[in-house]
Amino acid sequence: MKTIQELEEIRKSTLERISIRKEREGTRVVVGMATCGISAGARPVLKALVEEVNKRNLQHVIVSQTGCIGICEYEPIVEVYRP
Repeated sequence: MKTIQELEEIRKSTLERISIRKEREGTRVVVGMATCGISAGARPVLKALVEEVNKRNLQHVIVSQTGCIGICEYEPIVEVYRP
C-alpha cells in the first residue's frame, strides 16, 4: 500500500506529464498506430523517432501515437504539428 506522500508524488508527476501533452509551444509528432499502421511498419518508425528525439535532446518535441488516421493505404503515417 502506498503512503499519502507517495500518492501525492505520483499525482504531481502525472499532472506534469499531462500538462506537457497539452502544451502547444512545442512540435508534436504523431504516429498512426492502429492495426493498419502497425502491419505497415509503424512500430519501428515510432521507435526510431523517439530514439532520435532523445538522442538530440529535443526538449520541445513530443512524439506520441494515435489510432487510425483514416487513410490506411498510405500507412505508416506520421503527422507533424507545429505551433
